Amino acid sequence: MSAINAAKDKDLHILMDTFISKLKRKQIHGSYNVAIETAQLLVKVVSLTKWTSLEQLISSISLIGKRLVDAQPRAYTCGNVVRRVLALIRDELEDEEKTKGSTTESSNVGSSMFNLLTPAKTDAQNKNKSGINDQRAVIIQSIRDLVDEIRNVDQEIEGMLDDLVHDNETLLTPTPSSQTVLRFLKRARQKRKFKVMVTECFPNDTAVAHNFAKQLAEANIETIIVPDTSVFAVMAGVSKVIVGTRCVFANGGSVTESGVSTVVECAREHRTPVFAVTGLYKLSPCYPFNRESLIEFGNSGKVVKFQENTLVENAETANPLYDYVPPENIDIFITNVGGISPNFIYRIVLDNYKQEDIDL
Repeated sequence: MSAINAAKDKDLHILMDTFISKLKRKQIHGSYNVAIETAQLLVKVVSLTKWTSLEQLISSISLIGKRLVDAQPRAYTCGNVVRRVLALIRDELEDEEKTKGSTTESSNVGSSMFNLLTPAKTDAQNKNKSGINDQRAVIIQSIRDLVDEIRNVDQEIEGMLDDLVHDNETLLTPTPSSQTVLRFLKRARQKRKFKVMVTECFPNDTAVAHNFAKQLAEANIETIIVPDTSVFAVMAGVSKVIVGTRCVFANGGSVTESGVSTVVECAREHRTPVFAVTGLYKLSPCYPFNRESLIEFGNSGKVVKFQENTLVENAETANPLYDYVPPENIDIFITNVGGISPNFIYRIVLDNYKQEDIDL
């Protein structure tokens, strides 16, 4: 038995080290893929880890979650999924405590004055082992249900199309890398006829923007690529701005692709509504106290070529990969559980996370 447990521990360590290596090297792309991979890893953790109580399992997953978050702090959905799983386990723990309480009361009522009810140790151990196996199966099924929820996010969002997009509108999106936005627009075209403007997203996502526009054109959607510097000029003719997000914090602020903050500022100036399309798994219980730490910087050579010696030597060049968008610049978040105001995000967070798990 010890050899089997040692083999399981070794397999688990290999899985953990491999996943952490992928996170550090950014070999897992996109919030969706990170969330799915994390949930599948936790299924294996629950099944392979040797634990005798739910408290012990919670402690183990908390330590694993801390390692994952430390490996890649800006892979926000990784920490979100870990906290969601911990909340599921804590719900199971609460149910167990309620069941134990009711069982204790009934046994006290039925006990005799001579305390004759003394079950054998082996029976108690077998019962405890059976209970742990049942809990293990329930938790694994709960995590799989969470995976199904993440995979079906787009279908739930698409059910709100009739109220969001209308005929002959002009939509603008500054997040061509978002597959959720892409599927949202392609599905909307099946019921509505509209035009889409896509920002060029210089310098990081220019090729992605062109590919995004190509896919929309293939779906019979009239598409125009707009230079980033022309956003304010064209905003007067835009009906709605559709953006994707990487993470939504408890205060309603969000982390998105670079350049989105400027676009939503222009939209606010023109009184153009801004809709953020996101899944529930991207909602984080954390608050962005240090907003500068949320921004990651990439290769500055994409902004100014290193061959341009004069500029490089006399200028400090920065290439931010992400933007922080404050809650006042988003009108509504379109999620798989409906439309949510930025001011109401904290309420949804309280329903899906536990206070004890915010700081892993």
